[in-house]
Amino acid sequence: MSRVLLESESPPETGRTGPLSPAAQGSDPLPLVSPDRNTVPDAALKQQQKLLLQKHMDLVQRIARNYSHSVQSHFDDLVQVGSIGLLRAIERFDPARKTQFRTYAAHLITSEIRHYLRDQVAVIRLPRDLQELMPKLRQAEQALWQQLEREPEHEELAAYLGISSEKLTEVRQLESNHAPISLDQESSRQANGSTMTILEQLEDRRLRSFHLAQDDRIILQDSMDKIKGQSRQIIEFAFYQDLTQTEIAKQLGISQMQVSRRLKKAVGELWDTLNTRVTPW
Repeated sequence: MSRVLLESESPPETGRTGPLSPAAQGSDPLPLVSPDRNTVPDAALKQQQKLLLQKHMDLVQRIARNYSHSVQSHFDDLVQVGSIGLLRAIERFDPARKTQFRTYAAHLITSEIRHYLRDQVAVIRLPRDLQELMPKLRQAEQALWQQLEREPEHEELAAYLGISSEKLTEVRQLESNHAPISLDQESSRQANGSTMTILEQLEDRRLRSFHLAQDDRIILQDSMDKIKGQSRQIIEFAFYQDLTQTEIAKQLGISQMQVSRRLKKAVGELWDTLNTRVTPW
């Protein structure tokens, strides 16, 4: 699908009033255009846009792959949608802001994909009984967490809700397939029937396979600087010092369950901060 986008119709206009700058092109030399867009031949401008699309398509694919691993959506569809974000970045990039082009492009690509996924969720119509059970499932999980001080088993949740194990499996499967992307989204089913959220998967992997590109590290560090107090401390313990929740609990003098809750809250704050950077300029 990305090849169709690159080789067929020209990129849409999104209101850019100046030429594509060398800063937007990255470090590799690409054809320059006149400083006055009105004097630039359309063919030359389209050719440069095509070159920039090809040069940075790897960024679109990487972001699309990250989302396709967590949601029920086809990778090629996400690449197509992400390519629209890249086109907008090419059109709108302002080098005067002293931000690397790929950093800016990542914002718009991610934003475009997230909007697409939210739109996909909006058109889904689930049976009424399942719609009613989804929020009850969340409440049951929280209530049992407090009672048991551990993650409730599949059968315990079913008994608490007064439904069969099979019905609970159906609810969880639908919720996992159709819920918007969230740190609390169930994205992996375990052998015992329980599920893991995206956040729990990151904790479980302890970031061994979670490699951030340099541009992403810049964005993350900038957002981390806005997180204060214990929230920042817990994130640093978990993801920078690679401590387990039990080890963090000992460091802070609190229970493991409190660490779990506060870590989710802290990462939620970080997520909100990151999301504020995804709006187009």
